[in-house]
Amino acid sequence: MIIKKEEILPGIFRFEFKASEEFLREAEPGRFVQIEVSSEPFPVTRRPFTISKCSYNSLVIIFEVVGRGTEILAEVDEGQSLRMLGPLGHGYTLNSGKWLLIGGGLGAAGFPGLAASIDCRLIVLGAATKDKLLIFPGIETIAITEDGSSGTKGLVTDPLKTVQWDSFSNIALCGPIAMMRAVIESMPVESRKITQVSAEARMGCGWGACEGCSIPGADGGYLKCCTDGPVLPAEAGDWDMWEGIL
Repeated sequence: MIIKKEEILPGIFRFEFKASEEFLREAEPGRFVQIEVSSEPFPVTRRPFTISKCSYNSLVIIFEVVGRGTEILAEVDEGQSLRMLGPLGHGYTLNSGKWLLIGGGLGAAGFPGLAASIDCRLIVLGAATKDKLLIFPGIETIAITEDGSSGTKGLVTDPLKTVQWDSFSNIALCGPIAMMRAVIESMPVESRKITQVSAEARMGCGWGACEGCSIPGADGGYLKCCTDGPVLPAEAGDWDMWEGIL
């Protein structure tokens, strides 16, 4: 059941769902849920959403209205119930040490829960405009927008030029494929080895049956975003092929 609904930015919603203790025990940072946005014949498949954050009795998702499925979801009111499958996939490996989080646009939706579970020292967030920029209070954040409407004007890779990479033991990265690839290419080789990426792909089933979310693997073959990921080592994917098919 939806216990709180907010439009936190234009066309971007934050839903808080009541959840069972059993469900929440499995909802580690980086995992996701599949939500049946309507009981009608369309949309046919559930829609995937990263678990943004959990409390003792609820979970939060953040999503943008980008198609008919999310448009229908945005019309659901507080107090209504939806069918939800999950938690699904593999989340972050919560290693000890200092963490750097890098997010592009709605890719940062899963960071609140992650930041609360680790020693997060810095978040670098980028978006096209301030209307797409997610900000999370309480943690040192560098914000950057392409049009300069919030934070510094530029790309998310710009502030990374001055980051002291060797001061972090772990890096989490999420966002559009082209953005993530640019970030990885800007890193020292050693930093790539400690980077976990939260992959984004079109998911149909959410548990590996349809193979619609396949990602080209660095060693050949394909990885399934829903079951091998969505969180993967940065070096697990073939970034040239990955960007080329999306």
